Amino acid sequence: MKKMIFSAMLMATTMVASAQTEPLWMRFSAISPDGQTIAFSYKGDIYSVPTTGGQARQLTSNAAYDAYPVWSPDGRQLAFASSREGSLDVYVMEATGGSPRRLTTHSGDEVPMTFRDNQHVLFSAALMPTAQSNIFAGGRTTQVYEVSTTGGRPRMFSTLMMEDVSINSRGDVLYHDWKGYEDPFRKHHQSPVCRDIWLCENGKYTQLSSFKGENRTPRWADDTSYYYLSEEDGTFNIYRRNVDGTGKQQITRHQKNPVRYLSVAKNGTLCYGYDGEIYTLKPGSQPQKVRICITADRNDRDLVRQMRSGGATEISLSPSGKEVAFVMH
Repeated sequence: MKKMIFSAMLMATTMVASAQTEPLWMRFSAISPDGQTIAFSYKGDIYSVPTTGGQARQLTSNAAYDAYPVWSPDGRQLAFASSREGSLDVYVMEATGGSPRRLTTHSGDEVPMTFRDNQHVLFSAALMPTAQSNIFAGGRTTQVYEVSTTGGRPRMFSTLMMEDVSINSRGDVLYHDWKGYEDPFRKHHQSPVCRDIWLCENGKYTQLSSFKGENRTPRWADDTSYYYLSEEDGTFNIYRRNVDGTGKQQITRHQKNPVRYLSVAKNGTLCYGYDGEIYTLKPGSQPQKVRICITADRNDRDLVRQMRSGGATEISLSPSGKEVAFVMH
């Protein structure tokens, strides 16, 4: 009996240690411009970790939901979205942490996509578009806005529904489009609402992808070529091609699960999420899983205690009249 109890305690201890050193479902990973650090979201907080792996540093600890970190071009700032005032707003903080500054205040959700430069953040929001726009404002029909890191009123950047925007040194914009109400996590479908990669160069828009399935998350490799995610081989993997359509290469060949959250450092190092974990890939090498250790107090709860006096539906009385069954959500 003592041996059984000891074995159970040892197993529990091992599971706890494993949960700390091999965390799963780290999301929205973004590699720093210098390729040395990865920012990511885990259980509603922002963390950073060296690209070589190791102990992650917790950058936010607010009880609200914090996610979608993006780096400034100089690597000194992080913009992210937080629900600490209700809906998601854009905040900015030093890359090493500290007190964040709120940049947007709209009652809807605003989510940062990229920095246009070190002083301006591009974000998506479902605000009222300009008179030139022919789309319906609200819901998932988001436009792109720009806000200064020092505050002030946001301005319209694009009335088109650009998603996963990437800007190169010349100001050319890569993005994937949005054609309809489709869950972004849906896999393995081909339909008229599948996303495509576009280039906006000097006010001219050019469609770059032609695969009938999903093409997403373009990221500039240099001023003439880019990386992107596509389901062309059956699941999301990373591809590279030139903006003129030549030189297409498949970079990763993961199977079963999709690649998400692609980002690229200035030194060419790729970073992405796969099966709940974070990977890096240097040119000419094989993907490397980033070994991450997270030690932090839990901010989630196993049980939410509530006392309700209303809200029950689908009430049914038992034949004996002594019990009542009902549904409460």
